[in-house]
Amino acid sequence: MVTLAGGQGTRLGYKGPKGTFELDLYPKKSLFEIICDNLKELNQNLQTTIPWYIMTSIYNDTATKLFFERKNYFDYPKEAIFFFSQSELPIIDIYGNLVLEETFRIKEASNGNGDVFSALARAGYIHQMKQQGIQWLFFAGIDNVLLNCVDPLLLGLTIVNGHLTASKTLRKENPQDKDWIFASKSGKPSIIDCTYLTEDMKIEIDPITKHDCFRDINLLSHLFSINAVEELANDVLPYHRAFKKNTFVNEEGMKQVPEQPNTFKFENFIFDAFSFFPSIQLLRVKKEEEFAPIKDFNGPHNPEVATILYEKVKLHKKHIDDDEKD
Repeated sequence: MVTLAGGQGTRLGYKGPKGTFELDLYPKKSLFEIICDNLKELNQNLQTTIPWYIMTSIYNDTATKLFFERKNYFDYPKEAIFFFSQSELPIIDIYGNLVLEETFRIKEASNGNGDVFSALARAGYIHQMKQQGIQWLFFAGIDNVLLNCVDPLLLGLTIVNGHLTASKTLRKENPQDKDWIFASKSGKPSIIDCTYLTEDMKIEIDPITKHDCFRDINLLSHLFSINAVEELANDVLPYHRAFKKNTFVNEEGMKQVPEQPNTFKFENFIFDAFSFFPSIQLLRVKKEEEFAPIKDFNGPHNPEVATILYEKVKLHKKHIDDDEKD
């Protein structure tokens, strides 16, 4: 299991690694602990210990490791948890100039979750995995509290159908929504901007499968074979540009806090890795069962909504377990 946890809780107004953000449960649980609970349950059911790899960034690596130490690794085997850090790239202003973090220091930003393959290789973990006989890796973000982090169904479908990569998807309910969707681009699996679709394509149905052709959206829950991961560590994923607001040090050496976006950062995205392979296994899941991300306090994906959905799913699962015992 690989958890992408390089972000800070800035959009939540939270100071610290996003994975340390706690839901208002009783007792309170951090996003890291929620994932750990799922892994421990899987370990018990499968009679094994799943290695847990956590990608941090230069901004939260130390704080993340200290958090795990304070929490006694949530009683997960310490020797089965591996931390590694993604890289950074300089950011530039609207004129293409480098920006200063402080005098004589260039401002940098993490280069996106697509760096995970190279970061695993730099840390020596791909070699370690192959030595341990690990054949498949699940990748997911830190903020989805309903994440089914290691899914035997997805793994089985992927192996049986002969794919090297797989992803879970959600059905886009409104075809006019701006969510990017899975599609074939130049004969390769890709995630594309839906604005390139015609109105007919947005609602197109496959005549054979009766399945929507262009309604599968990404929920950041992916599967890659170890051979695919090793190949991707040596490939170059494309960079995407994001216009962001960043403080900087001006020519007089004074720190300035802009009111509007003023810089560009460059990021790799993990989903661009799919286009390096001829095919992909997609598994559409139910939103109410597997998708409750925490993005910010004001939007639809806020902590309160995520907590309600988390408790609802846990209560439903408890009822099922109680019925099976009876």
